[in-house]
Amino acid sequence: MLVQMSQRVVKLGLGTVQFGLAYGVTNARGRVPESDAAAIVETAVAAGVDLFDTAAAYGDSESVLGRILPSGAMRVVSKLSAIHADTIGEDVIAQCRASVARSLAESRRSQLYGLLLHRPDDLRKPGRNRLIALLAELKAHGLVAKVGVSAYERGQIETALDLLPVDLVQVPFNLADQRLLRDGTLARLKQRNVEVHARSAFLQGALLAEPAALPPHFVPHRDRLTRLGELAGRNGLSRLALCLRFVLERPEIDAAIVGVTAPPELDQILAAARDETPLPAGLDSLATDDPRLINPSLWPPR
Repeated sequence: MLVQMSQRVVKLGLGTVQFGLAYGVTNARGRVPESDAAAIVETAVAAGVDLFDTAAAYGDSESVLGRILPSGAMRVVSKLSAIHADTIGEDVIAQCRASVARSLAESRRSQLYGLLLHRPDDLRKPGRNRLIALLAELKAHGLVAKVGVSAYERGQIETALDLLPVDLVQVPFNLADQRLLRDGTLARLKQRNVEVHARSAFLQGALLAEPAALPPHFVPHRDRLTRLGELAGRNGLSRLALCLRFVLERPEIDAAIVGVTAPPELDQILAAARDETPLPAGLDSLATDDPRLINPSLWPPR
């Protein structure tokens, strides 16, 4: 269940990719100006949010976050960029070590709460033991508190669990994409005391938009998206509240990572998180395995 203390939302994390890049299929504003980013972070912290997600690949998101994030017990999770080399040699490890140093310096932290592999398939490459050793080294030296992967599907998570002492995973989870719930992966992660952060609660905004307003790629999925809106409306919920609380109220999920492009969007998200209207039954009917909807990497460029 969603935990609230004096209206403080403590199961929400703020994604900051929009602080460094124009990201999201429904993002018409582009990259968030730093003044707006500062206002967003201030509002989030006041609401009890202490978890901030970024990555080396998110433009200058890390440096923006470092300038605006207050000191104190703020948890910053970052990610190592994908490794493009076919084999992980010592030169690659040196680049990864330097990347972590930059992430710490730019985010102005002495320790990252979490360091994730942005592409977990790097664990399948020759030389992977060097990468595994680096993660252990960074944790042993106190530069990161938790290590893990940002995964897309079950196989990547299973590989990571086989090879790493995984502390933390970030996974896609939303009303349309319930694969990891249905196949038992989320339950397995909880059994192993792995912290689970859910991303894509709104599927880059596609679940919140009026279906007719989405690009042509989404035409085959309009019926499903229309049903989502109808189900929310019949039960006195906004699309936003239905999508967000579906994620927040799953006991397997430790945090829902959400991104915003303007301060009013965060106000709406916080209000939705605090909404106590009961969720309707039958939300499993909105799920699909069709990658053309649930995998944004298959969407055509904006």
